[in-house]
Amino acid sequence: MTKKGEHIQDKILRILDRNPDGLRIGQLQKLLEVSRNSVYRYLDLLEMKGSICKQTDKTYILKERIRPQTIYGFQYQAILQGLQMVGGDKWDIETKEGKQTFKELGKITYPMMKFPDLSKNENFRKQSHHLEDIIEKTLKVLQETLPVERFKFDLRLDKDGFPDNKQTNLAAIISFEGGYILSEKVKKNGFAHYYFVAGLFERWFGKLIPPIYGGRTIVDVIKIDEGRQIIDLALYVIFDEKSPFIAP
Repeated sequence: MTKKGEHIQDKILRILDRNPDGLRIGQLQKLLEVSRNSVYRYLDLLEMKGSICKQTDKTYILKERIRPQTIYGFQYQAILQGLQMVGGDKWDIETKEGKQTFKELGKITYPMMKFPDLSKNENFRKQSHHLEDIIEKTLKVLQETLPVERFKFDLRLDKDGFPDNKQTNLAAIISFEGGYILSEKVKKNGFAHYYFVAGLFERWFGKLIPPIYGGRTIVDVIKIDEGRQIIDLALYVIFDEKSPFIAP
């Protein structure tokens, strides 16, 4: 088996882990971006290994979850849709108000998530001389803490690692490779949990970055690629008269 083949098999397992209701061949092909025959071949290999199984509705599921799952994707999507049906625009992810409501829910939930408070860690403060260091270290902690998909991130900073625009600065793009394949029955609000995560991030970085740099933080969802299940969050650090930049 080539490294590419092993990578695709591993990706299939991770995708199925995120979609516990099961996926069909066509859905997997769209996410993997390989030929239909290749998908069949890798699924057959994973079935032979005992990692996955094919259900009567022709969907494939994991035999054993990679991570504990307390709620199934279909149920989760139904809950999000239910919020929209009961609360209207306030919980409709297609509206500006709905997006902000889910962000606020994330901020409210933050204290219950047991995030470590790095802002009070003197060793961390001494080691964090650049915004890039702070973001890299904190995202590694968040990957271990958040009960959501693993994510990657891309930083946009000046050569010194400090904001180069003291008014508004896009500090980092945080990309999630995750989400559920949306069932047509409950497609609305399917990606609402990423606005919830944006709220968690905003509260996290808001407690961590300002004590070191000053300013204030805002996190927004800027891109959702439903086909490839990639969501980009933008971390902004904003400086003004009330919250100026603090030179390290």
